[in-house]
Amino acid sequence: MPKTSIIEDPLQNQLLAALPECEFEKIRPALEPVTLERGEVLWEAEERNQYVYFPNTAMICLLYETEDGQSIEVGVIGRQGLVGIATYMGGARVSNRVGVQRAGGAYRMKRKDVMKEFSECGDFQDILMCYAQSLITQISQTAICNRLHSVEQQLCRWLLINHDHQQTKTFLMTHDQISNLLGVRRESISMAAEHLEDRGLIECSRGKITLLDRKGIVAAACDCYWVVKEQYDRMLSKYVSIHGS
Repeated sequence: MPKTSIIEDPLQNQLLAALPECEFEKIRPALEPVTLERGEVLWEAEERNQYVYFPNTAMICLLYETEDGQSIEVGVIGRQGLVGIATYMGGARVSNRVGVQRAGGAYRMKRKDVMKEFSECGDFQDILMCYAQSLITQISQTAICNRLHSVEQQLCRWLLINHDHQQTKTFLMTHDQISNLLGVRRESISMAAEHLEDRGLIECSRGKITLLDRKGIVAAACDCYWVVKEQYDRMLSKYVSIHGS
């Protein structure tokens, strides 16, 4: 279970920061700070979740479990998003397992509070609905990328997404862990990482990958990264320009 904690300013989360001040102050009392541990499961597939989570420094994965028990990452959520869109999308149960990829802080709201503010706060509702559309795009594009693009391109996309969310160039992940998330062989990840390292784009050590040349990684990645990023930026820019968040 998530631990209650005093953590960072909730406005580190970009969706909360995009709210006009009056709406943010209205929901602030319902925001509970929690600390999420790596490997923690927030809820299982088909389980009705009771909270919406707004990550600050934590990274959360949406995992699809195959019939043979393997888990494949279909979406990743950090400070740019929220976890729990089914909470305000008709209360449907999600088909994904939700787990913590990187330990860190988040804020959560109870389902009843989300629904109350969703019906009363226009911008809060609009931002949550726009983000739901953005997340659906991410999940769809991830499926396309996993099917059509090389392991090296998938790894570059994964590195860029994690850099955007974590704001760090060092990722504490083994090749085995990344291969499980992407649903490919560990040897394929090791080979792709070796190619990128030979070109001076990353540096690998035991259980750690350091991003050395982001521009080079962008050039090596497929268009899937930009499809998702550009849609998200369009969605959020409306609120940045209007409210100055």
